[in-house]
Amino acid sequence: MDRRGFLGGVSALFAASLVPACSDDPVVDGPLARFLSLSALLTGFENLPRAHGQIYLDALRASAEQSLALDELYAEAGYGRETSPGSLADLEAKGTFDDARLRAVADAIILNWYTGVYEGASGPEVATYTEALTWRALDYTNPPSECGGLTGFWAESPEG
Repeated sequence: MDRRGFLGGVSALFAASLVPACSDDPVVDGPLARFLSLSALLTGFENLPRAHGQIYLDALRASAEQSLALDELYAEAGYGRETSPGSLADLEAKGTFDDARLRAVADAIILNWYTGVYEGASGPEVATYTEALTWRALDYTNPPSECGGLTGFWAESPEG
């Protein structure tokens, strides 16, 4: 085998190893799927990154108090029943967030997703900055470390 063939083979193997990591297959069932569903309901955003969801779920499960409150929030919201929760307004209407513990865990989930920061074992830790939901909500801007286009892109009025 010549050098060109060897490098081509190594490049192909490397590219093939990235394919599963880039896959965005939906999570069908399990704790992460339920957490992502609840997170979408609470944040108002679908297609949340699974990797960040796993980090936030693990952080909540690390605290016995938050883990118990999360389980109670799932039960109160209707997860595990034949019908899933309809909307955030439905949960508010039936008084789900009148319980301070359930409201606190819901607030923690929302805060995690919008800031990209979660409570780690030794204090706040960053899961993401550029993929925090703040930037999706503020669709007119980008994270300061992310370029929006060619120099002067901000001079043009946005479409719409």
